Amino acid sequence: MNSENPADCEPEMECEVKSEMCQIISSSDFMESTDKLKSTSETRFKHNAGSWKFESVGGFFLATEDVSKLSLRKQEQVLIRDLIYAFSGVPSSHIQPEISLDEIPYLTTEHIDKVHFKIDERFTGAFRTLANELLPLIGYYISVQSFIEETSLTRNCSRFLGNALQKDMQQYFEFQATLETQLNEQKLNLRQLVQQVRPWLPTMQSYASLTSRVRRLEPNSAQLLSLIDEQQQHFKSERLRQLITDISRYYMTMVQLWTQKGIIYDVRGEFFIEDTSANAMSSTLLSPKQCCHAYWAQRYRLHVDRLPTFLEPLAERILLAGKYLNVLRQCNVHMNLMQETLIYVPKEMEEAPHEQLIRSSYQLPARKLLEVLVQEQLAEHLQNLQDYFLLQERNFIDALLAKCAQQLEQNVDNLQPEKLQRITQDALQLSSNPHKHLLRCQLMDCDVATQLGNRLKQKLITREASSEMDTPSSQLSEQLTLCGYEAFTLRYEPKWPISLVIHEAPLEQLQLLHRVLFYLRYVQHQFQSACHAGVIPNLRASELRRRMIECIEQLEQHMIMDVVQPRWQKLLLVVQQAQLVDEVLQHFQSTLDQCLLLCLLCEPVIFVRSLFILGQQCLNYSSFMEQQATSADFDAGVLEYEEQFNSQLSDILDLITDLARPGSNCGNEERASCKQLVQRLESIGKDLR
Repeated sequence: MNSENPADCEPEMECEVKSEMCQIISSSDFMESTDKLKSTSETRFKHNAGSWKFESVGGFFLATEDVSKLSLRKQEQVLIRDLIYAFSGVPSSHIQPEISLDEIPYLTTEHIDKVHFKIDERFTGAFRTLANELLPLIGYYISVQSFIEETSLTRNCSRFLGNALQKDMQQYFEFQATLETQLNEQKLNLRQLVQQVRPWLPTMQSYASLTSRVRRLEPNSAQLLSLIDEQQQHFKSERLRQLITDISRYYMTMVQLWTQKGIIYDVRGEFFIEDTSANAMSSTLLSPKQCCHAYWAQRYRLHVDRLPTFLEPLAERILLAGKYLNVLRQCNVHMNLMQETLIYVPKEMEEAPHEQLIRSSYQLPARKLLEVLVQEQLAEHLQNLQDYFLLQERNFIDALLAKCAQQLEQNVDNLQPEKLQRITQDALQLSSNPHKHLLRCQLMDCDVATQLGNRLKQKLITREASSEMDTPSSQLSEQLTLCGYEAFTLRYEPKWPISLVIHEAPLEQLQLLHRVLFYLRYVQHQFQSACHAGVIPNLRASELRRRMIECIEQLEQHMIMDVVQPRWQKLLLVVQQAQLVDEVLQHFQSTLDQCLLLCLLCEPVIFVRSLFILGQQCLNYSSFMEQQATSADFDAGVLEYEEQFNSQLSDILDLITDLARPGSNCGNEERASCKQLVQRLESIGKDLR
């Protein structure tokens, strides 16, 4: 490993990258001349594969013998000679294709390998039986060699395969020359020929199958690598394993540069990661406003059609390795960069060498980035979210409600956000929290049920579902009036790099939780204010008030004590114990998802709507007690509110009881949470069921 500063050494790194890639290109499949790979046998057995017009051997056509008049020994020698020539694409009067020779020039290349050959029936049956096993090799060779010649002048990725096959075919030509030498020295019989040629049959079959598929599919580089990998897995061929190792070297070097340097050097547009930033190779740091989660979420575009199948399980690690290196570069962090050669060697084991190296390349920046976030007090910021959004900082929420409760009774259109922000800042004055200045207030333009419905519709759109589907959320768009206490929520504006973790998406989920909890706390505050105002209701009214307060408190305590608090404490523990940044990111998201799910703030939105209706009944009753305490209609009003409250509470109990049943569509955790809530509310609604 080299000790480097990613921000300082990038210009030198760019030159180094270009030099390295040029060396790979010039030393592999990009070479214009491949004459050194051509053997004497190849030149001798030359043919025109495009039209399959064969040339004569040595300038003379082979003599046509009447094999029926030859001795067995002579027949065997003639058949061996013809087979050796045929294995190199040279025609013979005794080994002919099953179609007319006149048709051969008009065959397309993808049909050449489908031509079958037959041996002159005048040969002894025993010889023909032995030799028939080897005849497919003729078609395999013609298919492979024609592919090599076709692609020699092309500029697409098929040339990689053609040049690699030509290099590998050198061994085949040397083998053919050896057979010819043995024949000339009278050291080769037909049985020995079969034994020596037989190992080449599966190899040439795999090559022919591969070239045929490449002709038909016309793949890009990644698809070509996937095809070769699929072939080597099917044929279990060591030569194909070596072939894909050679051909994938250029692509794996791009992966290496990205995962170990955070640099994309993709002059031909073949890498599956595209950097959309204009200054992808620049060492200039972004401004704080530019460097945020949204920027990094959108900077890299993935092209799945450029990803070889053998790298698909590693795609996320590959992406994150380079991404985190660039994130650290923007943080101006000094670290040691890896410098290990990455190649693909197919092996049947739990973790191949290239997988181990990619894992290490990912873990290095992922571990360092977590260290940076911990140094930037990530745990303290997460604790702030719990304190303020999840109402753990009781002094703040009490001070806030005391200062703005009356204003929040107004319609949201009549409220002044600037004034509410000043009140929020005043409520924070007594706090010693060093990050309290990051807290802002916000007024939403829709109720919680509508916000949840919009989230559901967005998920459906993301999954390419129809946006016109008749779902419960599609019926939540109408919003008649919205009071301040329904619209009020908090916003948190952390700086870079904390904004990489705490950004718009998780904050929206936190705001959903906060809006519900704030609403429940607001209802309790209004009851307490009515009590402090000296309102003395009668016994029935007092009992209804007590039940309402207890119901609201139990709903809040269930969300905070049963659901949010234990899971948030586990999240803070994960931050302390995690080794990689993605452990924190995944657990943070999982915590938010679980909190929303177990608080029943997911689809369907029936519970949320019922909850707000119940809360509004409580607010109406609190106002009623203040205004009608001495009225002659007070008892009738109390009875009416009691019936409304009992009916709504009964509906809520029925809903969560159904969700808690074993046969419901809920998961085990959700059912257990519903049972906890039923137990909390049963004492309040015991006479209703």
